[in-house]
Amino acid sequence: MGKTSLVQHFITGKFLPLKRTVGADLSVYTRNFDNKINVKLQIWDFAGEAKYRAILPSYVKGASGCLLCYDITNYSSFYVLPEWYEIVSKKVDDLAFVLVGCKQDLRSNKHDIPESRAKEFARDHDISFFCETSSKLGHKTDLPFTELIKQILRKKHGIEFQ
Repeated sequence: MGKTSLVQHFITGKFLPLKRTVGADLSVYTRNFDNKINVKLQIWDFAGEAKYRAILPSYVKGASGCLLCYDITNYSSFYVLPEWYEIVSKKVDDLAFVLVGCKQDLRSNKHDIPESRAKEFARDHDISFFCETSSKLGHKTDLPFTELIKQILRKKHGIEFQ
């Protein structure tokens, strides 16, 4: 669905065509954010297949934020978002959410998931930020992480950004 490539592009600044994630993968990334604070992210990347959803609840305890990702050319990845949202939001109160449509570079025809459908999902689930990205092109790959960091710092520490 593009989650692993998105994480890897965010961390390395490069597109790395990768194989599917099996189970879960952890990446750790530290950066100075907004010239104010050093932020250390532990980014858990979960496989999208249904058989791995059972492990998700044990990993999300203590999480501060969640990138809900789907492949804009794959309807099944979009239609399981409510299930992922429910699993995560049941385990963690006041979690920051960002909705991300991956593989924007492949948007080509009427069979793709329209942005309007994604925006509707975000609105219905009180998710304040949505964007489409392309890891292959490097298009907006930092944006969802930056927004998630802002939301987490706002919710957990009362830090406001312009």
